[in-house]
Amino acid sequence: MVLKRLLRFLFTWWNGITVGTKLYTYFNGKKVGEDYFGNSYYESKDKTNRWCIYSNESEASKISPEWNSWLRFISVASPKDNSRTHKWQRQFNGNLTGLDSAYKPRIVRTSSSEEDLDSYQSDYKAWKPE
Repeated sequence: MVLKRLLRFLFTWWNGITVGTKLYTYFNGKKVGEDYFGNSYYESKDKTNRWCIYSNESEASKISPEWNSWLRFISVASPKDNSRTHKWQRQFNGNLTGLDSAYKPRIVRTSSSEEDLDSYQSDYKAWKPE
């Protein structure tokens, strides 16, 4: 198990941090915080660079919007807690496009026959060149 983790650490980049990033972070970075996905956020000692070390799989859509604005220097202060700013906000779950948990519009049945139960009509009309 330890050998497998070591080999993953040495030879893959999609499972989290690489050797080079780990060394760079150790010598040049200061940990600023962590989000509710478990990602860690760092800033260089001279405050010119910011980066994220993913908790598991390297998936850029799994960065919360608050931390994303901090990473891009849109906000100066880093988010201090993982709470929502407004009551109506939902917790960000990443980009769910193509997954079973993605938003799907309400299905409008075109007929009641068994064959057409999975078909639906949309009000979207695709543009076709003439």
